[in-house]
Order: sequence, then structure tokens, then C-alpha cells
Amino acid sequence: MLLNDKVALITGGASGIGEATAKLFKAEGAEVVLTDVDEVAGMRVMHEIGSGAHFLQCDVTSEEQVRAVIGEIAEKYGRLDCAVNNAGVTGVPANIEATSLDNWMKVTQVNLTGVFLCLKHEISQMLIQGMGSIVNVSSGAGLIAVPSMAPYCASKHALLGLTKTAATENLTRGIRVNAVLPGSTKTPLLERTLSISDDMEEMILNSIPCGQFGRAEQIAEGIAWLCSDRASFVSGASLNIDYGTVCR
Repeated sequence: MLLNDKVALITGGASGIGEATAKLFKAEGAEVVLTDVDEVAGMRVMHEIGSGAHFLQCDVTSEEQVRAVIGEIAEKYGRLDCAVNNAGVTGVPANIEATSLDNWMKVTQVNLTGVFLCLKHEISQMLIQGMGSIVNVSSGAGLIAVPSMAPYCASKHALLGLTKTAATENLTRGIRVNAVLPGSTKTPLLERTLSISDDMEEMILNSIPCGQFGRAEQIAEGIAWLCSDRASFVSGASLNIDYGTVCR
């Protein structure tokens, strides 16, 4: 019961890493509030988890909606112990000269501005309590170049700077902020990337030392630990969960 009696928010909780994290958090004793733009999938996950799980539809690029979610959590539970800012998109793969401004704006709005808005209101609530733990979900693409994915790569790099800044600002205020950097993980988001070309899967697998994709549940384990009291001396960290893919 790593997260026993914790109240946790997980954005992008309707599929992939967010879904696996929501289910693990509940199994570890937390009250889970998951959000997503996809109401149907979000409700499915909530029902699969059962008692102790709640779903709120939310677009993280809308400050009004983010503020409302945090407000509803505070009203219902009186506190927010953990937050996992996981909502993200990959965008349409293309070299920089062929990348549309619309694609750039969409990816950076969700992956970076969305996390900023969540941090802003999560921290505001946690300051009232004097404690809290936040995990931002970045990517191995936050450390290395990824051809044809400039908006995604740039947003995930920037997210690490945002994480470190948030951690530094809150070192004496009882709030820990960390990031996880998943490697290529078998999720619906990755499936869409693999569908781009017939050789995409082989190309990605060849870049992974163990020759296989990660599982969303493996990423969730790292997130749960960072949110737990067992990581009480960890803040401003970037935890790679990728079987050594980017350390070579």
C-alpha cells in the first residue's frame, strides 16, 4: 500500500501510461481522480477500477477546466496529495520544414502549456496543505533528438526545465516535483506512431537494448514510487525508465 490514503490526480488517464498509473495507484491504496478529453474511455477506466476512482473530463490546455478540476478535488477531499501530469500528444511526424504551425501549436499546447497550467493550480492547492508530490511525464525524447518529431521533442525537452524550476521553487515549501522519461512503451500513442510506415516498428525496436517495448505498467511503477513517501528526499529528478536506451 505504497500510496495508502493519498488523493491522486492523473491527467491523460483514459489510456496507456495514464490508465496503468491510475490502476496501480488504486491498487496501492490511493483515491484516484483521472482526467482526459476522451469521456467514453475515461468512464471505462473509472468503472474498471471501481470504488475509489473518479473521472472528470478535462482539456489541460484550458485553464478554466484545470482550475475547476483542482477546485472539485479540494472541495471533495480537502487536499491533493499527488499529481501525475501525463496528458500528451505526439503530433504528425514531419521534418521541420514540412511541419505546420498548427501541428507545432497543438503539440506544445498540450505537452508543455498543459503541464504548466496543471502545475500552476496543483501547486496552489498543495501550498495550502504545505505538502504534495508531482510527477511530470516527459520522454526519452526529452534528452535526445528525434527526427521528424520536432514539436514533440522540443516540448519534452522544455518539460524537464519546467520540472526543475518547479522543484527549485518549492524545495522549502513541502512540495516535491520530479519527472519520468519513459522509453518506447506499448501504448495507443505508440501504436499510432508505428502505423506511419511498415519499417517503423523494426527501427524503434533496434534502438532498444533489450529489443522489446516497455509496458505501461513498468512506467507506472516508477511514477508511484516518486509520488510515495519512500521518495521523500527526491525532488528535481529526471528518472529514465527505458532499459538504458538513451544512456548509450
